[in-house]
Order: sequence, then structure tokens, then C-alpha cells
Amino acid sequence: MMNPLKWLAGLFGRGDGAQGPLRFDVAAISDRGLVRPKNEDSYLMRKEDFFLSVADGMGGGADGALASSWVCEAFAGLLATSSAGFRERVKGTGAALEAANARIREYMNERRIKMMGSTAAVLLADPARPSRGVIAHVGDSRIYRWRKGKGIQLTRDHTVGDELGRAHINAADAAALKSRKNPLSHILTRAVGTGFKVRAEWRKIDIRAGDRYLLCTDGVHDVLSNVQVSAHLGSAKTPAEVLRAFARDVISYGAPDNYTLVCAFVEKDL
Repeated sequence: MMNPLKWLAGLFGRGDGAQGPLRFDVAAISDRGLVRPKNEDSYLMRKEDFFLSVADGMGGGADGALASSWVCEAFAGLLATSSAGFRERVKGTGAALEAANARIREYMNERRIKMMGSTAAVLLADPARPSRGVIAHVGDSRIYRWRKGKGIQLTRDHTVGDELGRAHINAADAAALKSRKNPLSHILTRAVGTGFKVRAEWRKIDIRAGDRYLLCTDGVHDVLSNVQVSAHLGSAKTPAEVLRAFARDVISYGAPDNYTLVCAFVEKDL
């Protein structure tokens, strides 16, 4: 796990293979699915700020929806008030997560709620040098990247099953523990609002022309494999087409949970 305050300096003052100006072509979709009565997911898509995020609320009904919306509201507040550089924006993203955490916990204490929180997955790029980026996540919302015909999962789930699987020696047992069919893979080990501090995981990434990124909640990857995710990311011509393909597949599997996706294609600026 990385702390942005400890490794942030490493983002600056180094060569990054600059490729010239880049731009994002982005699209998003969020739906309650075919089973759940309410959508507890939220997202923030700010093309002009090179900032994307999804959040999946937990706690049921209005409480879960509030939790995820407060996460995205905190990010929106950061972008509305920050005219500073990338270094400060990364720090501000961590501060926004802590602010949402405090808001959720205060709400829980006031109303004596036992369970409430939200996942969060964030991708932000440096507007002055878009090839330099950062991702942060907490919980089991994911970020994928498709590059040169290959899709990979950039995040790892913060669940009991996934963490036990990473610690397991036997590959077959590890895969079984990590499988989303295993009930342990749905028990979060960290989330926004469930602790006094947010234990987000941070990672530096390089962003290249031709990259395709997907941020999604577990209503997507619970029913679609990483192979299917990669295939959809690589097959469509626009982010909107990608999302339509995902929605069709999720619905064909019964859409048992809320599903939210934010998709970005990275292109050279004209």
C-alpha cells in the first residue's frame, strides 16, 4: 500500500517519455440493475480535469446511496476549489477521501447506524503532462487498462477472499479464494467510512495514446470475467459503444446488482 504523501515526490522531476498533448474521450453509465430496488453507486467524470471515479455504497438503500454520493461530492469539491498543480491535486484526492470518511462516520454516529460505507476507485492525470497519472482505490471497485491488444486489471480487490488468496501458496486454492463465486470475496477488508482512516491503495501509472481505461463497480466484474472485460474494451470504436456492450452483457446475466462504468479512451490531441 502506498501513501501519496510519501511517494508523491517520485512523480516529479523524472523523464516520462512525453508523447505530446493527450486528450480523453469519455463516457459513463450507472444503473440499478434488474434486482436491486435502488442504485447505491455513484460516479464522477470530469474530462476537462482528467479525473474519473466510481463509488459503490454499502449499508442498504438510502444509506449506501448517500455514502457513495458523498465520496464523489468530495472529489467534485476538490476539483471546484483546486487550481493548483498535479502534486496538490493528488494530495487533495487523499484529503477528499478522508473528508468523505469523516462525513459518513459522523452520520453513522448521529443515527446509530451499524453499517455504512463506500468503495472508491479513482484515476487522475496531470493536465499539464497527461502521460503522468495516478490511480487510487479502496474496496472492490476496479480499474482496468487495455493497451496494444492486451487488457489487465490495475487494482486488486480489498476483500477477505482476495487477500487470503494472495497469501496462499497453492495456485488452485488461491484462485478459488479470489473467485467472485466465493462468499469471502464479497467481504470488504477496507472501505470509505468503515475505519477512522481511509486505507486507500495508490499506484503511479504511465498514460499513453491508444490506452483504454475502465472503472467499474462489482455489479460488472461479478458477472463478467477479466477476459470478457478485455474483449469489450478492445472491440468497440468509442467509449459509448464500449458501455453499451457491457450493459447488454450484464443484463444478459441478470444484472443482479447495481452496475456503474466509466470508460476513457486516450488519444493524441489534434
